[in-house]
Amino acid sequence: MDELGDDLLLLAARADGRLPIGTTLRFGLAGSELVRLAAARRVDVVGGRIEVLDSAPTGDALLDDALGSMTGGRRGGPTAKAWVARDRRGLVERYLARAEATGIIRAERRKALGFIPVTRWTVVDSGRAAQARARLEIIAVSTGTVDSAQVALAGLASAIEVTGIVFPGRAGSAARKRLRQVAKGDAASAGVTRAVTDAASDDAARAASDATRAATAAATEAAIRAATDAAVQASVDAATQAATQAAISAATEAATHAASQAGHHGGAAGGHH
Repeated sequence: MDELGDDLLLLAARADGRLPIGTTLRFGLAGSELVRLAAARRVDVVGGRIEVLDSAPTGDALLDDALGSMTGGRRGGPTAKAWVARDRRGLVERYLARAEATGIIRAERRKALGFIPVTRWTVVDSGRAAQARARLEIIAVSTGTVDSAQVALAGLASAIEVTGIVFPGRAGSAARKRLRQVAKGDAASAGVTRAVTDAASDDAARAASDATRAATAAATEAAIRAATDAAVQASVDAATQAATQAAISAATEAATHAASQAGHHGGAAGGHH
């Protein structure tokens, strides 16, 4: 159970060892802390809301920080979903820093465009990564009962969808299904898994909504520009046509007038003979 967060971190690694860092991983790591604190009887989740049972230091800096952030308000502690979704800045980075310090991953730091700091994380301890995968594989092929740590790993791995990395495609569908079944085996872990799943779902919905708004705004702006350009062009065309027509009319009128004047002068000259 103590390695639950690190296991999730390693399971998220791609085939080339690179670690994609996103919001969903943060939800999973927060969920792992909640599960561990519940297993240690430091907190309980009652009616979906976190209740702190023992706020004494745990000896783990990450868990102590998590425990300290579960302070209650007027209605008691935060809901599991709200706490998991809370933006605890630096949470993922602290797990990464710990894994780097123990030689599990390596940081590649550089500056994009010469001034934007960028860090890429790569798993370098293949043995430790294989251990995390093996733990999940054991659960996936299990047919009997599993312990609470296995339930938590199966549930959180499914919630943040890293099971698709370990068991991809149609060939891995049975394993992924088994992991989802196992995740329901412990009420406390299942509640945390549900909170992580809901938080990830809400985040994805917000991202989709933001993308839709951005696309709509871009399309509207493009339409306005196109309409403006068309209107300007139409105005230019109309003005050009009007000017051309006016010039033709003026020239025609001038020519007619000149011809009339010439005829008049010619007639007058003939009369003198």
